[in-house]
Amino acid sequence: MKLDQTVVKIFKFITFVFFTFAALMYAGILLLLPLDLLFQITRLFSAFGLPTLMAATIGICALGYVGLAISKMPELCELIVDIGRQLVAFGHSQIKRCDALIEQTSGKGA
Repeated sequence: MKLDQTVVKIFKFITFVFFTFAALMYAGILLLLPLDLLFQITRLFSAFGLPTLMAATIGICALGYVGLAISKMPELCELIVDIGRQLVAFGHSQIKRCDALIEQTSGKGA
């Protein structure tokens, strides 16, 4: 294997890792945002002197209301999913570009 191919394969792997990390980060943020909202609302009501159980109940109700409000906006839900799809598609297209470069470098020296 030539040095050119090795460098391109290493770059392809780095690109794959980067876009995998970006997609997992996007999904993780979408999962952790509601939990953070619940935690912050519970802390806020606990700071006002409410018992933790009551503050958590109010926080769950507030989170449910926010979820209901978001579910009534189908354009927003579609936008969030579409951004994730575009991120994955863009990463896939960049990795495919590396495949074409690997083929090009393998045919150049033969």
